[in-house]
Amino acid sequence: MSPSPFRFPALIESADLLMRPPEPRDAEALFEAMLGDAATTRDLSFKRHTQLDETLAFIDDSVQGWRDGTLIRWVLEDRASGQLTGMIELRPHPPRVEVGVMISRRGGARRRRAGLHALRKLLAWMLAQPPILRIYAYCAVDGDAHSSMEKLGFTLEAKLTNYECRPNRGLLAGDSYLYAMTRPLQAPDDTPATRWLNEYASLDAHLDAGDVHDAANVRAAAEASHIVAS
Repeated sequence: MSPSPFRFPALIESADLLMRPPEPRDAEALFEAMLGDAATTRDLSFKRHTQLDETLAFIDDSVQGWRDGTLIRWVLEDRASGQLTGMIELRPHPPRVEVGVMISRRGGARRRRAGLHALRKLLAWMLAQPPILRIYAYCAVDGDAHSSMEKLGFTLEAKLTNYECRPNRGLLAGDSYLYAMTRPLQAPDDTPATRWLNEYASLDAHLDAGDVHDAANVRAAAEASHIVAS
């Protein structure tokens, strides 16, 4: 997979949280609070971790993803306690970015709100970047995550039947909601070149197949007469 040309900030700070890339020293905390926790991983599409080595491999993938820009993961560290309360994952493919969020069920309501607040700020920042025009996410239709999506600014685009597996619930496949937020493509500058393109694009749109054939013959005849005349 080719590296993404778009780079994200490694450290993002707020009054309550520090967002940073996961490190090997986080393995035990990630395992206990999220990746090995049955309630937190209930609706996810990958199996709950049962061994610490799985979490260490997960962190290795995160390091490689940061290196080549294809997989961006931050852990959310509570400033007051130093505990890991959540994780945000991005898969950038400009002009779009897929986002995934994991909030520990052990974090309490205040920490969950802090994680969602950090995500809201990150989404606003991403959508303001020139290469990014679309941010999207998938949520289990019978899970809890989708209840927050519209509050974050997402719009429900579709319900996808049997979209992804739910191994932690023993399901071969489950339905998902597709949510997205977008911004319009910026109109090109008004120049003689863009006006010329718009004029001929409009002209071509009104020509059917027969008209195109006739127009080509007329153009060829006109060019031939021009050559003879010159």
